[in-house]
Amino acid sequence: MNKRFLSTTLALTIGFSSFGLVQTAMQPIQVEAATTNAQNNAQAVAAKADQLIQTGKSLMGQSTYSNTVYKPTYPYKFSCASFLMYIFEKNGVDLGTYNENYMIQQGTYVARNQLQKGDLLFFKSKKTGTDPDHVGMYIGNNKMIHMADSKQNIVISDLNSKPYYTENYVSARRVLPTLLSANPATKGDKIVENALTYKNKATISSSTNESSLRFTAPAFVDFVYRKSGVTLGAKTLTDLMNQGSTVARANLKKGDLVFFNSVAGSKNPSIVGIYAGDHRIIIPNSDGVMTRVLLVDYYKEHYITAKRVFSDTPSVSAPSANTSADKIIATASGLTSKAKFGYTYNESALTFTSAGFTYYVFNKNGIDLKDKLASKQALVGTKVLKSQLQKGDLLFFSTNDGGANITQTGIYLGNNQYISMTTNNVVKQNLSSTWAQKNYVTARRVIK
Repeated sequence: MNKRFLSTTLALTIGFSSFGLVQTAMQPIQVEAATTNAQNNAQAVAAKADQLIQTGKSLMGQSTYSNTVYKPTYPYKFSCASFLMYIFEKNGVDLGTYNENYMIQQGTYVARNQLQKGDLLFFKSKKTGTDPDHVGMYIGNNKMIHMADSKQNIVISDLNSKPYYTENYVSARRVLPTLLSANPATKGDKIVENALTYKNKATISSSTNESSLRFTAPAFVDFVYRKSGVTLGAKTLTDLMNQGSTVARANLKKGDLVFFNSVAGSKNPSIVGIYAGDHRIIIPNSDGVMTRVLLVDYYKEHYITAKRVFSDTPSVSAPSANTSADKIIATASGLTSKAKFGYTYNESALTFTSAGFTYYVFNKNGIDLKDKLASKQALVGTKVLKSQLQKGDLLFFSTNDGGANITQTGIYLGNNQYISMTTNNVVKQNLSSTWAQKNYVTARRVIK
């Protein structure tokens, strides 16, 4: 029951045809078990488990076994693992894989005498290899529901009813609540939920038309984060990779961005994914928006880096300053895709130079920067060390790789990010980028 699906029906749902890939069985990678999300209460987990069981039972008599075809419409065709993948996904929990050897590395280990509804149970009857070859879901009272084989199809079995279940039992994993959102949901949870909401609605192409939900891969990521209250303003994969702060692969959290190349060793990204927790990633590519698991060898070989582009940690700034800074940031971010660069200042047409943009944004919030020249704005307020930047601080740059002449402005957003008007219009950028490091001159605090 380790599967390699061949049907064309499966290509868009599971295949990774853009890179000639299909998830296939392989030796398990040794990873630490995911930490159980203590914020989820037992009642929510039990309710989700009951939904999974109800969906599984509803497919009895409606589905037939197949290890070569995945058909998620009537008459349904599933293997043991794709059956579980389907019922979880139908209830808003995406396992990200149809392979038992990846499922067994998700969630947390559960002893057989401590099983709960919704736990995944793994069996191995083959004498060769180390991967499990069958999986079912525990439904309580020492029973599981599973797609058994081509003769039985979906059945409910007592775990003591046959030698197969007692002699071939391998392990159990609890994926509820680790695959669920926290309660209350974190910003990372909201990002993942929004990405999954548009998974079967968005089209990934070479151009973007938001009204028809057609996006380039970077535009889809930008759209999802914007829907979740995080403004990125990135237009390309490289722009995205320059956002936020670098995160070690071992420390990934929901909502982090992960980047992969198409040529091993290259630093140029060709794929971006949204980390969904517990080894799962959501990837927009030419075949649509897909879920995968980082456990696949491809992602290990082509991994470049990961970036954290938001924070769930409340600001420690003074309440009045934080409120003013947030309003300024909201005004600046609201001009993304609206304001445009020009060697003039035209409020009605929203056309500005870099300093004209900051003048306009601050003026809209009752703060007069005195001038529309960057060098003159650098005399307003008080000087701030780069190590002590706060949201809403004005940033000043040269444009000749290290010169002292101030010609460019920006507004600090926090988390090492800033927003500014450039020849590419309003964009969000990273202070750690090569350009910013070479051209940064000073910063001023004008919010009292």
